[in-house]
Amino acid sequence: MTNPAQPNQPDRVEHRMERTYEVAARPEQVWEAIATADGISAWMVPTRLDPQIGGEVSFDLGEFQSTGVVTDYTPNTRFAYEEPWPIADHAEAIPAGMVEWFNSIGVSLSEVYSDLAAVTPIATEFLVESVSGGSCVIRVVTSAYGNGADWENEFFAEMTAGVIAMLDTLATHFHEAA
Repeated sequence: MTNPAQPNQPDRVEHRMERTYEVAARPEQVWEAIATADGISAWMVPTRLDPQIGGEVSFDLGEFQSTGVVTDYTPNTRFAYEEPWPIADHAEAIPAGMVEWFNSIGVSLSEVYSDLAAVTPIATEFLVESVSGGSCVIRVVTSAYGNGADWENEFFAEMTAGVIAMLDTLATHFHEAA
């Protein structure tokens, strides 16, 4: 089946997670927390960031690094980046935990590598909006497109569950700072 808008492209399945938080902070304070290496490291995981469009963002997830590229860096308004699906270019470079996960769901790495040609990078954006009373709304959207393979759906669901837990920590970070 193909996409009628793009006849040479197969149908794409959208993977999407969106969260919204209202926090008692000014846009500058939110920006410091979501768009600087020290700020992200304080509530998420150790992070390196080159704060400019085209700059590198890298998250230390323990067993592996997830490295992407900054796609928007509009101070106090929007921070966005794209990361590849965290599957190494070579099977021997895939973290053992990831290999175990694929084995646990009965998916071969050759199937995963075949499907990777159909997936887009995982895009994440943080949008900051000032609201009355000195607070802000932070909207976070993470999305990717793929072919809808079972492993892809399970992986995105598990990944976003972990991301939601980290984002909840971000919201708590502002309540503790108040």
